[in-house]
Amino acid sequence: MNSIKTIAPILITRTRSFWLGIVPAGLILVDITAGAVSDGTAEPIAKANAAIAGPVLGITAAKVHAFMLAVAPLCALIVAHQRSGPARLYTTSPSKERDLVRTIDDGKSVFEACQAFGERLLQSGSRPQASAPAGAKPKSNPKP
Repeated sequence: MNSIKTIAPILITRTRSFWLGIVPAGLILVDITAGAVSDGTAEPIAKANAAIAGPVLGITAAKVHAFMLAVAPLCALIVAHQRSGPARLYTTSPSKERDLVRTIDDGKSVFEACQAFGERLLQSGSRPQASAPAGAKPKSNPKP
């Protein structure tokens, strides 16, 4: 074992799954919820997107809403793909992320120092006796 492999938490806003999966899914959820609690025509996110892109692209809020519903499963797949395998933990605090990375780096340096000390002990051929007092000399084994 030559190195330590540690997966440090990452700030959630630095991930693709946040920007390409969670944020769009949240916006779609707001749009669907607004439509469900009203008469079915309230689509605040779709209307805002249509107001921005409508004059340039000639799209309506209904087309934007239909597109949002069509890509909703894709957002779920993006999040699922990013979280598959040995996924990194998320944190919401940049300072917590820095502290954890610093702690992991400190742990690695301590481990590497102890590993180097152990290798030096093995190379010198001497092994300290755990039960011997501090000033005692190790006894030599008589040769038969």
